[in-house]
Amino acid sequence: MKITTTYLHRTIRIRQAFTHIIGLLLITVGSVLANDVIRLQVSDKSEHDDPKGPRNPQEVQKRWLEIAATASRIDNPTAVRLEWAFYGDNLDSEQVTKHGGGTEIVELVQGKKANVKTKPLIFSFAPRHSVSTGTGRRARAKVVEATGMRYHGWGVRAFVNDKLAGEAYSSPDIQKRMAGTSG
Repeated sequence: MKITTTYLHRTIRIRQAFTHIIGLLLITVGSVLANDVIRLQVSDKSEHDDPKGPRNPQEVQKRWLEIAATASRIDNPTAVRLEWAFYGDNLDSEQVTKHGGGTEIVELVQGKKANVKTKPLIFSFAPRHSVSTGTGRRARAKVVEATGMRYHGWGVRAFVNDKLAGEAYSSPDIQKRMAGTSG
């Protein structure tokens, strides 16, 4: 069998996809086997309010979370502290940073669902674009770099008596970022 470049690229892509799927399965199985006392279902909601105009590439998003918490093994009504955070891509520094967050306290009873809506946060950014200067034959395009804070993801953690009892994240990298902050 003759090994060609396309064959090698295809093999590498298949291995990368397989590794990605295995990683996602391990994260899912790990969270199921973690014996979380609090199950969190999180819906990421957003509204777009982009200013219009050919010279205004600004994008504005208002984002909030709707969190449903359910206790699976709690005998008595228990106060649960929900810590949530949004992360954004800071386009000026080219880093993912915490954009905002908060804490909500809910009373949970086994088998009952508690619903929480977080306060909205605003993400505002201008993507990389070009602006033409001059007219006619002397028209030139000037590149304007991206600026502002673009949405990246969210994370929610539930604490009972200052012990982590449940967690939910939009992506594994957010889980790693929130793991550095203790309850």
